[in-house]
Amino acid sequence: AVVSTQSTGGYSVVVPSLPGLGFTDPPAVTGVTPAIMACAYHKLMCKLGYQKYVIHGGDWGAIIGTMLTYTYPEHVIGLHITMNNPTNFGWRNILQTIVGTVAPSLVYTTKQEQDFIHPILGLGDRMYKQFAYFHAQSCIPDCYGFGLVDSPTGLIGWIGMIYSAVSRARDQPLDAGIKNFGMDNICANLSIFWAMRNAQASMRIYYEFWWNDRDMMENYTIPSVPVALSNFPWEILHITKFVSKRTYGNIKQYTYHDRGGHFSNIDNTEAVVGDLTSFIALIS
Repeated sequence: AVVSTQSTGGYSVVVPSLPGLGFTDPPAVTGVTPAIMACAYHKLMCKLGYQKYVIHGGDWGAIIGTMLTYTYPEHVIGLHITMNNPTNFGWRNILQTIVGTVAPSLVYTTKQEQDFIHPILGLGDRMYKQFAYFHAQSCIPDCYGFGLVDSPTGLIGWIGMIYSAVSRARDQPLDAGIKNFGMDNICANLSIFWAMRNAQASMRIYYEFWWNDRDMMENYTIPSVPVALSNFPWEILHITKFVSKRTYGNIKQYTYHDRGGHFSNIDNTEAVVGDLTSFIALIS
């Protein structure tokens, strides 16, 4: 969809669906990786008449946006993301987190940053419990996918589990994520998944990324394009600003918020819009 009205601040907003998600048909062949999607979105923008543009993304949009910026930096005015490059979570981040436990002042620039990462045991437990879906969808997506296409109860359980897990604080019960995300939002998403029968297709992107793009993305560096990162406390994975600079060399804006999770566009829309608006003003 392309929207350009007074409600968007005078900007033209292009909102493409990922292949196999939303109302978009799944790819007809295997091997359609996030990197290929990034190239397709750049071509789309050029066909629409936008040779230069600002990218915003969360979840897969953050990964694809990073890939697009890396591949076509001369066309990207700025990149705003609500999820850090997950391939940054390597030995550097682990070592820094351990050092930060003993000597926080050597690692963290603010108390907020320290609180987002620690306690380590809580972060580790959260990742262990919540990354099961990622492992399953990265390794055997078809085994789960075909079952979810065939069972509305299975689809509700799987999607509801993911939304709940990534939309709640560490000390909140599992069902708190449902309340934070909003039942109307969950029902709307479930309705689209069921009507389009694309649960299986939507899982393929995990497999394609893990087995094709992951190692490549570990070496990404974006030295000059302005970048803004918005950090939310219920996000699955937190990475320090120091480590973030390994990928994003020109970080212009780095914000922390007291509410919101992996799908912050929905559970803290105001903060996301505010960060994006201020970032565009900053780089204009």
